[in-house]
Amino acid sequence: MRRRGWIAVVGGAAALAVAAAVVVGVTADRPDTDPTHVARATPTATPTPTPTPTPTLAAVPRALSAATLAALPLAFHDGVVPELLDGGDVRPADTWQIATPRHDLVALYASPSSRARPVATLSHLVSTIDLPAATAVWGRSPGVDGGMLLVSTPARNRTPGVGGEPEAPSATFAWARAADFTVADTDRMIRVDVARSTVSVVTRSGQVTATEAARLGTPEDPTPSDTATYVEAAYVDTRVTYTQGNPIILTGAHSSRIPSYGGNAALTALHYYPDPTGSSHGCVRISAEMTRTLAALPVGTPIRFS
Repeated sequence: MRRRGWIAVVGGAAALAVAAAVVVGVTADRPDTDPTHVARATPTATPTPTPTPTPTLAAVPRALSAATLAALPLAFHDGVVPELLDGGDVRPADTWQIATPRHDLVALYASPSSRARPVATLSHLVSTIDLPAATAVWGRSPGVDGGMLLVSTPARNRTPGVGGEPEAPSATFAWARAADFTVADTDRMIRVDVARSTVSVVTRSGQVTATEAARLGTPEDPTPSDTATYVEAAYVDTRVTYTQGNPIILTGAHSSRIPSYGGNAALTALHYYPDPTGSSHGCVRISAEMTRTLAALPVGTPIRFS
């Protein structure tokens, strides 16, 4: 009986030893119980970024020779160029930018297409008074070299009364190559509220920096309304005696009903007039102080007639 009991004990010890060996073997194979084991992460493939396609910019009309430009009609304040655009063709947006021509003459187009043909030119000088010219920007068409700009012009596209039409657009616009201008930002605009008979200078943030009542035209000789234009020039002309030496702020707009006035194409100006009562023939009569305020703004400042 003892022999069998000893064998049983030995057999039990042996079994424990085997079991221990099994446990040790399993434990030795587990990396998280071995402080000397460093786990190796399975390498993952780095995704190759999809390249962003480079947008293809639209082409613009090629630069024209001096001879070609000289042969085109000049868009000046007494000129009539039928191909010029008006408010029925485009909707001018406030860009708060002024464009100054880089060349003696800049080509104007009726479309921003690269295949558009030039219809007129804009000079770097204001005709008849030889002052530096600039114009307001009312839109941009993307393209190479800055694309195309929608700018104000000082000319008409038709004259009221001609062809049986009693009215004509007060202001005109055209497309031009951005590369032909130096473009600068502005934070001032002139607003002429025809319904309220007021003139104001407003900032891009909506602040009114100057405002006053104005004397405007009559229904027969109306001041332009619901249109956009620009300050074409600010100058003193002593021959216009009623201005009494105060600046005349010439705009790019014209009367919508009068074909001519005072020897010109019924231009619209903001100017001083000594009589504080009465009405004008479409111009905007303002105080001497306001003429000086407006004359201090850069040429090309946008104007909104509402």
